[in-house]
Amino acid sequence: MKQSREAGNRLLEIVLDLAGVEGHIGLFPHERFDADAIGASVALARSFEKLGLKTSVIAGEEVPDSLSHLPGLEDLIVFSDEYDCPVFDLALAIDCHEAGRMGLRGDCFLKTPLRGAIDHHVYTEDLGFLDLIDPAASSSCELAFELIWDLEMHLGRPILDQTTAILLLAGVITDTGRYAYSNTTPLVLRQAALLMERFPDLDLAELHYNLYDRTSIPRLQIKGDIFSTITTSADGRIILAHVTQAMLKRRGAPDDELSNLASEIRAADNAAAVFLLIETESGDIRVSIRSNSCFDSAAFALGYGGGGHVKAAGMTLTGMTMEEALARMGKEAGEWLWACSREGGHE
Repeated sequence: MKQSREAGNRLLEIVLDLAGVEGHIGLFPHERFDADAIGASVALARSFEKLGLKTSVIAGEEVPDSLSHLPGLEDLIVFSDEYDCPVFDLALAIDCHEAGRMGLRGDCFLKTPLRGAIDHHVYTEDLGFLDLIDPAASSSCELAFELIWDLEMHLGRPILDQTTAILLLAGVITDTGRYAYSNTTPLVLRQAALLMERFPDLDLAELHYNLYDRTSIPRLQIKGDIFSTITTSADGRIILAHVTQAMLKRRGAPDDELSNLASEIRAADNAAAVFLLIETESGDIRVSIRSNSCFDSAAFALGYGGGGHVKAAGMTLTGMTMEEALARMGKEAGEWLWACSREGGHE
């Protein structure tokens, strides 16, 4: 995309200019960060530091157990009311492009006049001149790799290291479903090949295990509990599942990677779209949407202030019970599926 390439070039120029004056860059992954958001944030921070820049990765929460195996996360700043947010020379939103996706950190991000974004989610608003946003990219880590690679080409020296390589691969692996989703492109595979060639000691099998296979008894138990809640609408084409706080507390299970189950449920025969509803401690309901058919997950989520991709999106529901939310999602999703089928969408 020409517009994203131009934004990437402008970002590159500003980063190099700031390196000349030992500038300070703040990086802000979205709330409840995943491997892609934190991987891109820390990979970029490590790369910028090798140029002589100061960086701060400001997260909204501690590293969840599901990502604790990733290297390089020791210096994350966990935002709190006590944090004295500076005015950075440049603030970057990572894997998001709106302060609203940052929770309480939003005001801290907006405090810096010079702001940009590195993101691959669908957007509807006008982009800023430093917004490197490409919905055709598999992940924000793919875009981060391209930016770091361009820095290497410009400087004529290596910047990537093995820790950065692991972080970039973790983001791409999770956002492409282990290179199984339709967003897996030749570029993504070439990036992975280059990283593995440059860092032959990188244990890809171990990374895959930690990201997808490592589990615990409580996680296995809550997985079974969630599967047992499955209901359907639209003649079985729309699948709904849910988990309440009471269910989580009964098993002593965390909720940091439950959205992955929506992708697993999507494999069911005849599934057009999956809605996984997760009750939060505040009583709000997070919804993970995964789709196979003409059903546009991002467009549906946008109607509730969420967003994402055509085949994977998320949103938050407020002011309703789980029963009300399930009924509404089942009805509205069925109507969306009917409409897109009528318009000739691929089933």
